[in-house]
Amino acid sequence: MHILFLTTANLSANPRLVKEIRFAITYNYKVTVVLFDLKQWTTELEKLYQKEFKYVQLIYLPATRQNLISWLQLNINHFAAQRFYRYFPLSLKLAAVASSKRSFSLVKKLKNLCFNFDLIIAHNLGALYPAYQIAQKLNVPFAFDVEDYHPGEIIQIDTKNEIRRRLFLMQQLLPKAAYVTAASPLIARAVKKLCKVPVVTINNSFNSNEFELPVYDNPDEKLKLVWFSQNINHGRGLELLLPALDSFCDAVTLTLIGNLNYIFANKWLQHRDYIRVVSPLKQDLLHKELSRHDVGLALELSNIDHNKEIALSNKIFAYKQAGLFVLATDTKAQVAFMNHFKGDGYLCEQTSVSLKNGIAYILENITVIRAEKRKRFEQAKEIAFEAEAQKLIALWQQATRK
Repeated sequence: MHILFLTTANLSANPRLVKEIRFAITYNYKVTVVLFDLKQWTTELEKLYQKEFKYVQLIYLPATRQNLISWLQLNINHFAAQRFYRYFPLSLKLAAVASSKRSFSLVKKLKNLCFNFDLIIAHNLGALYPAYQIAQKLNVPFAFDVEDYHPGEIIQIDTKNEIRRRLFLMQQLLPKAAYVTAASPLIARAVKKLCKVPVVTINNSFNSNEFELPVYDNPDEKLKLVWFSQNINHGRGLELLLPALDSFCDAVTLTLIGNLNYIFANKWLQHRDYIRVVSPLKQDLLHKELSRHDVGLALELSNIDHNKEIALSNKIFAYKQAGLFVLATDTKAQVAFMNHFKGDGYLCEQTSVSLKNGIAYILENITVIRAEKRKRFEQAKEIAFEAEAQKLIALWQQATRK
């Protein structure tokens, strides 16, 4: 079987896609990926994935001003689509290109691909219409993975029209898909209600063999906290956490993993000597680094957008699978997740005071928390991606059954 994956990002920015590619390879499926060359902080990380996927056909499309003609064409078409969309709101193509400029690049590239595919899978909303269009042309099934609830994401430009476009694209195209997956139960519920289609939850967990359980050799060492994201920046809960940690600066260390925004660093990280910053890590190396800590921080904020309220990030699964105690804010999705693993974490309100209380509780109970790390580590194997992957293979086989 030959699977075509489409994304408007690259591999480094889409760990969920990376997992699907790896899984397809283990089943000896042929894989082609059309993605974008973003020319940013992910460049070195992207090279590592390219080395890992040397037998995968990776087709990169330009996305920056370094390819000026292509960049101008993208932006002109995007601008024109937004203007014409107002007069033709029922045009799928206009809605797609007005919503994502990279949709135009994907559509253009797919017209010239000379391969036979058995299944097309779109990651990111900008890849949905191109997947539908090429599937129609080749008479093959397509699928869509809803990692985020796109109509509920923060939208800063042309907000009302962009929400309408996202709703329109999903309501029109998802019923035509062979299957739809979602990255959390609450996102699955929201998409099912919106589009009147069945949605299968594929949790954002990872293969259990990517994690290890180190042995503590110094029980008196400081409490080790860890947080990771693609970017270390504003709006990710760190502004609430850091003032809460200052009271415990002699008792804790905090490791931040990701691409550091220097405006954020200058405002929030200076003179906080308990903080260590680590550049973005490849997935397997990240998971080994996480295992060396005591507590993972899942600091999602409901006031950012509705998507944050119902999404489950890959970080909360990574912390859990690394055997860490989890300090999590009380979004609806995280409350449901933490209630399933009672005693393995601390839920707090989205305030510095509540986070401070959470850190105090952990410090008071650190001996027990460390002693139970193996139990948490073993328990988390039930949510590993090996189990989620079986849902995927069933969906792939069902979608391509003639």
